[in-house]
Amino acid sequence: MPVRTTSPRSATDGYELAAVRYLARRERTEAQVAACLSRAGASAVRIRSLLSRFREQGYLNDDAYAARWARARLARCPMGQARLEAELLAKGFERATVVKAMRQAYGNTTQRTQARALLMQRLGRAAAGDRRRGAGLLRRYGFDESIVEELFGVSESL
Repeated sequence: MPVRTTSPRSATDGYELAAVRYLARRERTEAQVAACLSRAGASAVRIRSLLSRFREQGYLNDDAYAARWARARLARCPMGQARLEAELLAKGFERATVVKAMRQAYGNTTQRTQARALLMQRLGRAAAGDRRRGAGLLRRYGFDESIVEELFGVSESL
């Protein structure tokens, strides 16, 4: 049986095809695509080349993706800036991209407004009467201590 070999060009096409398939499932960050290509065995040079091409073709745009993701996340679940920042960083976005996305996602909304929305969503009217529970919820969802104190007059030492 003859040994079948692949040319360098066909291996390269395989990396591109793998990345395109990966991107076709859902939107991805550059870091996620780079990790996918690395797992497939692509060289660092080939990964940079493919990422550059995908950016030029509009398949990758971390700034736009992060902004859309952050707005959608806040619409589903109000949260403080600390938590949203942590979630964006965990997805693999660069810090500068995260800062821009958060600025766009929060827009004219204040932390106080987000905190009140979360309290109503999770605790309803009971939040007004249960200071400790409401304060704990806000802390878990990444709100600054100043917001907790402003809404409940409760410090972290309680």
